[in-house]
Amino acid sequence: MIATIARRELWDAYTKSSTWVALAAAQLILAWLLFLQLEVYLKILPELVAGNSPMGLIDTVITPTLSSAALISLILIPLQGMGSFADELRSGRMTLLLSAPVSPWQLVIGKWLGLLLATLPLLLIPLVMTWVLELGSAVDAGRLAASFLGLLLFAAMAAAISVWLSAISEQPMTAAAMSWGLLFLLWLLDGSNGGVMQSLSLNAQLSSFQQGLIATPNIIYFSAITLSALSLAVHRIWRLGGGE
Repeated sequence: MIATIARRELWDAYTKSSTWVALAAAQLILAWLLFLQLEVYLKILPELVAGNSPMGLIDTVITPTLSSAALISLILIPLQGMGSFADELRSGRMTLLLSAPVSPWQLVIGKWLGLLLATLPLLLIPLVMTWVLELGSAVDAGRLAASFLGLLLFAAMAAAISVWLSAISEQPMTAAAMSWGLLFLLWLLDGSNGGVMQSLSLNAQLSSFQQGLIATPNIIYFSAITLSALSLAVHRIWRLGGGE
C-alpha cells in the first residue's frame, strides 16, 4: 500500500508542468552558480598554487554549489509537498482516504516517500554537474559522496516537515509558508559558537557532510527531525480519522 501511495504521489508530481519548470529553473540557477564559482577558482588558482594552499576545486567550487543546491531544495520541497494532505483536506477527499483500508502511518509514509522520490532529480542535478568536473581535475569521490548523503538526509527531513505541516492546514500555501519558516529558522541558526546552537544549526550539520565527515550526531540530527515530523503527521491523520 505504501508503494501504491508513493507511486501515485510521484505520478501526480511529474504530470504537473510546475514540477518541470521548477527543475529547469533549478538546473539553470545551479549551472550559472557553478560557472561563476569555477571562474573565481581559475582566477585564484595561481595564488593557491604559489602559496601551497590546501584549498582545491572541491572547496572553492563544489562545496558552494552543493550549499546552493541545499538552499534551492529548501525552497522547492515545501512547494512540491504543500498539497500532500492540504489538497485532500480542502477538496474533501480526506474522508475517502480515511475510509480506505490503509493505516495513518502507511498514508503518511507513502506521501513522504513519493515526495522524496519526486525531489531526487533536484539532488542529482548538482551531483552530476560537479562530477563532470572530474574530467578535468581530481575530485575527492568520498567527500562528494558524503556531501550527497547530507543533501539526501536534508531532503528527507524537509519532505517530512512539509508532509506534517500539510496535514495541519487546508491551505497549501499556508503549509508551504510554515515549512519555509521552520526550515529557514534552522538554516539561519548560528552554529559557529558551538553549544546548543551548533547542535540545532542546519548549516552546521550540512557543513560536516560537505567536509567529508559522516558523523553519528549529524545522522541522528536529520533522522530525529524526520522521524518526529512523520510521527506528528501520523498522529494528525489518526486524529482526523476519529482517533482519541
